[in-house]
Amino acid sequence: MRRIPVILLPLLAACYTYAPIEPLQARPGMSVRARLSGATAEQVEPLLGISNARELSGRLIDFRGDTLIVEVPAVFRAEIGSSIQTLHQRIAIPRSGLYGLETQQLDRFRTTAAAVSSAVIVTALVVRAVRNGPGHEAPPGGGTTDFRIPIWFLHF
Repeated sequence: MRRIPVILLPLLAACYTYAPIEPLQARPGMSVRARLSGATAEQVEPLLGISNARELSGRLIDFRGDTLIVEVPAVFRAEIGSSIQTLHQRIAIPRSGLYGLETQQLDRFRTTAAAVSSAVIVTALVVRAVRNGPGHEAPPGGGTTDFRIPIWFLHF
């Protein structure tokens, strides 16, 4: 039997990766990650309310000549209480301040691994529930009929 740590299963759920692209290949509506120069990041930081804007993830709105318009999440703290709101801010990034541009792509291996592992877990739980169904209880006065799932490891 193989033992798979349950803690590692969320790592399989990361179905998207970033792949580098040329700015001219970018199309409006794409999810992008832009790597900015230090000077450009310093100009953007006060607009977004963050301390490090060297890497911004968002949605490409437009690519006009020498400037990319990217919509990124910006977190603002409300004046009253301690609530936080996430708003979206459009940022103009000059091509000269752009070190690299990446787009989100589906990672087929990770997606398949996540789907297969989920199916195996669900199947194992269903089989275990059916095996422990009515008529398979412990005799009176002995044993327990609790349905228990190991927290750290699944056994296949």
